[in-house]
Amino acid sequence: MARRGRPPGAPGGALRLRVELVRTLATLDREIERGIGPVGLPPEAVHDLHRELRRLASGLAVWARLVPADAQAGIEEISQRVRRLARLVGRVRDRDVTLTLLAPAARRRPRSEELGAWHEFLRRLREDGHTGRELLQAFLRTERQGGLFERARGVLELTPRADADRGLHQILGEERRFRQGRVRKAHRKARRRPTSERLHRLRIRIRQWRHLASLELAADAAATQPPPASWSSLQERLGRIHDLDVALSTVPAELAGSTPAQRLKEVRRVLRASVRLSLERIAARPKRVTARARLAGGQ
Repeated sequence: MARRGRPPGAPGGALRLRVELVRTLATLDREIERGIGPVGLPPEAVHDLHRELRRLASGLAVWARLVPADAQAGIEEISQRVRRLARLVGRVRDRDVTLTLLAPAARRRPRSEELGAWHEFLRRLREDGHTGRELLQAFLRTERQGGLFERARGVLELTPRADADRGLHQILGEERRFRQGRVRKAHRKARRRPTSERLHRLRIRIRQWRHLASLELAADAAATQPPPASWSSLQERLGRIHDLDVALSTVPAELAGSTPAQRLKEVRRVLRASVRLSLERIAARPKRVTARARLAGGQ
């Protein structure tokens, strides 16, 4: 009998998940073709490539649990290589964002004695960014020629186990509870002491939860429990704070007190205040829900 919400004869969740991952691979093929070309990827495309690589790695980790056991080690190896590539792309993306933040800040009239130092600093950043892109281009070419993505496509052609649909429902439920628990733990720590490291960890945990929700949506829309909009908004602001942290960490000590750096620190301060308020509101939400329930019950 088909599960409620699924038309009779519709493909099961495992096959729909496979379709989504094949679609992700097709997107990666296009982006990598651009990436190894003479022009390379613009900053916004690097960001998209980073996201799609993480999405593929997460999806492969779930897919590995739906196929025969003797294939799982190979899928794990592929997933690790995809994650390694994603980390390299992430470093290039961080450098792009750093330049995007620092170059306009430096144009806002640093003091005359700082001007030469800023120009030299930005020149070095651009050179480092160019070197990073060349390394990324070489790495993309190597992994493509080495058959990484063909191997990923091959494992997605494996026949899922007979109990894969039922197993997928259980896996996604377990993963959702696990990731929600990690978000709650990271939230408690960040609320208690919002250091840069703890805020960044919370951002990662929310992002992982959202990645899982996208897999759930691909596999079975009826079972999806996406993060509330408040968490998504929080992740975006935490991302901006992290970008500012990374950018400011590259500023040399002699320019740390400069006008451009101070302006970016003020932007970060305002964002941090907004995030702290959101952390408190999220913490208070269960209490407000309980209070409304008591009022509704006449208690």
